[in-house]
Amino acid sequence: MRLRAVLPRRAARLATAVALGLATIVALPAPAHAATATFVKTSEWSSGYVGTMTVRNNSDVALTSWRVAFDLPAGTTLGSYWNAQLAHDGGRLVFTNMPWNGTLAAGASTSFGWVANGAGEPQGCTVNGAPCSGPPQVDVTPPATPGNARYVAGPMTTLTWEPSTDDIGVVEYQIFHRTTQIATTTATSYSMPTPPPMVTTFGVRAVDAAGNISPFAPIHFGQLPDSAPPTAPANLRIGGLSDDHLTVRWDAATDETFLVGYEVYLNGTLISRVGGTSGHVPYRGYGTYLVRVRAWDSSGNVGPYAEVGLAIDPPPPTPSPR
Repeated sequence: MRLRAVLPRRAARLATAVALGLATIVALPAPAHAATATFVKTSEWSSGYVGTMTVRNNSDVALTSWRVAFDLPAGTTLGSYWNAQLAHDGGRLVFTNMPWNGTLAAGASTSFGWVANGAGEPQGCTVNGAPCSGPPQVDVTPPATPGNARYVAGPMTTLTWEPSTDDIGVVEYQIFHRTTQIATTTATSYSMPTPPPMVTTFGVRAVDAAGNISPFAPIHFGQLPDSAPPTAPANLRIGGLSDDHLTVRWDAATDETFLVGYEVYLNGTLISRVGGTSGHVPYRGYGTYLVRVRAWDSSGNVGPYAEVGLAIDPPPPTPSPR
């Protein structure tokens, strides 16, 4: 894999990005290889079954060999097997590829199988030393914005809101007065001494267990809508590459009233809305990535885009043996 800014054969495509203000190209390491192994019982009877294990190459480069290891529980033993070589590591079964099915192109798969005496299924399965299910999925989805945020006046002023939703779960809410964080809570309300008469804005945002941050729900104290948009985020950069997403970071934009959050785009498509100064876009293999980020405020004004571009080339072809 090679990462670069401009190649002659894509000059026309990238010229558009440059005209739009392409900021910088960042060199990143290639993502780790991702192989998985999936088990199914293809037939079953009272005293045993036929099992099939399918090894798949989920990376963008060829896999040249594979090794699947697992245990069978007590009461289940291995009978005949096919399409793999077998070794034993203590009680652990270790299957490796045959000479003819070890190389898997990107996205390709192969299968091997066995007859088991007993009903027990593979346990502790690994493929090339990693879990057969593949690497753990990283949570990159921010929580939803807290709903119906408002304040209730009284001897104490209470900020209150409806719970935010998240694919994993919200762990806390952060309360801000303009740009300053004043509290953190796991509840859906926060009480504070009633402020003196003022025109200002508070805001609450949700944080999940992975650290993803929702946009703010603003709570206005006499604040009138404004027409001035936020500034553009500064120093937009691509900071990391994993098997399925690119991490994008930037420095905060500013707004005269209250900055609610940021929209993150990839090649013109809105990917997410976040409340912090980082986000993620999907990694789709080789190609050109144009990432745009813009801020919006509590009056709905959107600021100008910040932009960064990245081009990822496939590795050079393997030389033919002489």
